[in-house]
Amino acid sequence: MIVLRKISQPTETEIVRNGTIVADTLSGTLDNSNQVYYTTYSYRRDRIDLHYNGQALHAPEDFTQGPGGNQINLIYIEPYPGDVLRATYELDASGLEPSVRNRTPIPFGATQHTILFASPFVDINYNVNSDLITSDGDPSVYSYVITNKTVNGFTVFFSGEIDSSNYVLEWLALR
Repeated sequence: MIVLRKISQPTETEIVRNGTIVADTLSGTLDNSNQVYYTTYSYRRDRIDLHYNGQALHAPEDFTQGPGGNQINLIYIEPYPGDVLRATYELDASGLEPSVRNRTPIPFGATQHTILFASPFVDINYNVNSDLITSDGDPSVYSYVITNKTVNGFTVFFSGEIDSSNYVLEWLALR
């Protein structure tokens, strides 16, 4: 028995996994006549899996890859409203800005510190994952908040003055 079910909409943080977009919802009008749909990001040619209501579609029998880096052309399927079109694909090199990872020493006595990127992102829709680490034997514990995100970087506010020059913020800015 084959069971088909609709997949729930993934969050943006669930989508990106090592240069692969997982279960991306295609954009386009579901009106029983449209056959042209688009992925959120540009995909690497011939590195895409397409699913229509849970059933795998295959290129070039079921769909073709459009002239643009994110276009899909269905051949015989004309989805109705409520149908689900999902794609899993490898990002084209231009599909996403690269993530930025670094280790930034936090100065002694700092209550905040601004991190600047080597080159700016196009917008502020990025996530920051971070850890405050130290080599101190009996470390102080600081909570911190990341705020003031800009295309050029972000600011970290600490719950108190950093009491040692041995603290480092390890961070990853991910689009």
